[in-house]
Amino acid sequence: MNDKIALYLVNGALGAGKTTLVDFLVQQPEFAGARVIENEFALESIDSCTLAQRVDEVATIAGECICCSSGEELIDILHNFAISGKAPVIVESTGIANTLRVVEKLLAGDIFEQYDLAQLLYVLDGAEVHADGLAAALMTEAKAADLVLVSKLDLLAEKDRQQLIETLLQQGLTNVVNMDHGKFDLAHLGDKSQILDYLLLHEPAENAAENTLNYSVVDVSGLAISAEKIEKIWASLRDKYALRRMKGAVADGDEIFHIEATPQQIRVTRGATDESLKLVVIGERAREITRAVIMKELR
Repeated sequence: MNDKIALYLVNGALGAGKTTLVDFLVQQPEFAGARVIENEFALESIDSCTLAQRVDEVATIAGECICCSSGEELIDILHNFAISGKAPVIVESTGIANTLRVVEKLLAGDIFEQYDLAQLLYVLDGAEVHADGLAAALMTEAKAADLVLVSKLDLLAEKDRQQLIETLLQQGLTNVVNMDHGKFDLAHLGDKSQILDYLLLHEPAENAAENTLNYSVVDVSGLAISAEKIEKIWASLRDKYALRRMKGAVADGDEIFHIEATPQQIRVTRGATDESLKLVVIGERAREITRAVIMKELR
């Protein structure tokens, strides 16, 4: 009898919807009691607070990408989770992680003596892929995945949705499924990953984003930023500083707004009263963005 723990790896581009997917999974009966390891490129974790409301154990690895680091922190957390119980574990990588490198670190840490790699899930932002095409690095990651979940198709016209799925299939992706705000048919979810076999035949691709992207965490407490203002600020900063991602929370009086932004879109929703009023920005010149820069944009 196999008593190993089911391990799920979730990867995908910055802002594609990985955390929304994880949030959906941990609410399903199949993932009862699941533990989550959240990897944040920035030192500030925005998403772990939300997930902590759903699961008993959330561990955060912040300030580095688990595929670039030594991997010791990831291995230690997984070993500790193995001691504490048998419920499934979900690892959500940063938006620039190289999946095959992560798997190599798991192999080196003897993780598969305690865990079975159940599935590698890769999330693609359908709106961005439709607008800009699928970059070679993202295609490499998607081909290694057991299941490719395409998000934000609701932003496209019906004919564009169908064309996008057909294009992805023609480009060599075989298991492509629509994901609607994190939700998808769990019947598509397998119980045994093929990634270890894939790794034997493929070398991890060079990840150019490792050297070009940086981040900044900006405290925006005390600043009056409405939903309309943050949309204008994002459009301006995105173009000036070559940003790829912005997330966090701002306030306008007693109203709290949660922000999720990518180059193609920005989502502003009602935030929780206990959200930290900070913005995490990721991009080629993100480290140049400070509170003073945000205040200048507000003028």
